[in-house]
Amino acid sequence: MASISLPFKPVPILSQGILAITAAVFLLSLSDALVKSFSTTFGLGQMLAVRSALAAGLLVLFMTAVRKTLFAHALTNRWVLARSLCLTLMWVCYYAALPAMSFPVAAACFYTSPMWMTLLSAGVMRRRMPARNWAASGLGLAGVLAMVRPDAGAATPAMILPLLAAFLYAVSAMITGAKCRAQAPLAMAVNLNLVLSGAGLCLIVLLAVTGTDREDGFLRAIWPVLGPGDWGVLIATALMAAVITALVAFAYQRAPAPTVGLFDNGYLVFAAFWGMLLFAEPPGVSETIGMLLIGAGAILSAMSPTASRQ
Repeated sequence: MASISLPFKPVPILSQGILAITAAVFLLSLSDALVKSFSTTFGLGQMLAVRSALAAGLLVLFMTAVRKTLFAHALTNRWVLARSLCLTLMWVCYYAALPAMSFPVAAACFYTSPMWMTLLSAGVMRRRMPARNWAASGLGLAGVLAMVRPDAGAATPAMILPLLAAFLYAVSAMITGAKCRAQAPLAMAVNLNLVLSGAGLCLIVLLAVTGTDREDGFLRAIWPVLGPGDWGVLIATALMAAVITALVAFAYQRAPAPTVGLFDNGYLVFAAFWGMLLFAEPPGVSETIGMLLIGAGAILSAMSPTASRQ
C-alpha cells in the first residue's frame, strides 16, 4: 500500500506538550485577571461554588463522552483529597489577595513556589538539593524583596496571602509527586473542583451563620445578585478551568515534567500583560527587576525534577 504524504508536518510530541502548557497558563492568567476585574461583583464563596461545580460537571461529561473510566478511587483517595485541600486553600489565599494589590505583584509573589519546593524537599523530604536549587531559591527571595520593597514601606499585610498560596502550592506538588503519581489526572481534577465548590458553599454558610457578611465585599459577600453578563463571566471561567485541566494533563503526558514546569512560569509574563491591558498597572522598575529575578529563579528550579508542576 502506498504511503500517504501529509500536506503538513506533524507537531513533535515535545512541542505538543510545550504548546499545551503555554495555552494553559495563558488561559489561567486570563481567568485570574477576570476574577480580579469582577471582584466587586462576585462573592468569593459564590464564585468558588458555582464555577468549580460547573467545571467538575464539564469534566465528568468529557470523561463520559470519551468513554474514560472515572476512577472512583481517585475521588476518595486520602492523598488526592489532601492535595485538593492544599490547592483549595491556595486559591482562596490568592483570590483574596487580588482585590488588594496589583495583578503582576500578586502573580510574582505566587511564583515563589519553586523556592518553597526546594526548601520542602531539603527540609521535610530530606533530599540532597544541588547548588542550582539553592541559587534559584536565593533569586526568588531577592525578587520578592525587590517587589515588596520593605525598606520603602511598600510591603502590606495582603502580600502574605500570595506568598502563603505559593507555599500551599509547593506542598500540593510534594504530595502529588510522592503519593499521587498513579492516580488519573482528570479524576484528580474532578476531586479538586468538588472540594473547591464545597469550600465555596462552606464560606457562604459561615457568613450567613455568623452574620459577618457584607454585600459589597468580595470576601464577605454571601450571594450578590448577578446580571446576565456576570453569569456569562462565571460560565466562561468554568469553561476555562475545564480546558486548563485538560491541557495541563495533556502537557504532562507529552513532555517531561521539568520542561513543562519551565514553560509554566510563562504565567508571570501573561499576568504582566493582563495587568497593563485590563487594569492599567504597568510594572515599575523595581517590580520589573523583581519579576525578572523570580522568573530566573523559577527557570533554574524548574530545570530540576523537584520543581515541576504536578
